[in-house]
Amino acid sequence: MTDRDATFEQILADLESIADSLEREDLDLDQALTLFERGVEKLRIAGGMLDAAHGKVEELVEGAADSWEFRPLDADVEGRGEPGAD
Repeated sequence: MTDRDATFEQILADLESIADSLEREDLDLDQALTLFERGVEKLRIAGGMLDAAHGKVEELVEGAADSWEFRPLDADVEGRGEPGAD
């Protein structure tokens, strides 16, 4: 499976593993740079996934906004005769 096919959660797990590896003291510079490069790529992929999810949420909210009716909460309480409605 490539990173592009991975789930967001799998990418996050990979990033955690990379971060743990980078904290080891026995890494040489080349190993650290390779891990860092992999981490940056995974961050780009995760960022793209978040951007796509954000765009989808915006689409859903905008599409549903026309069917929503907004009214003050006080109007609900007054109409039902619930305690606290003066």
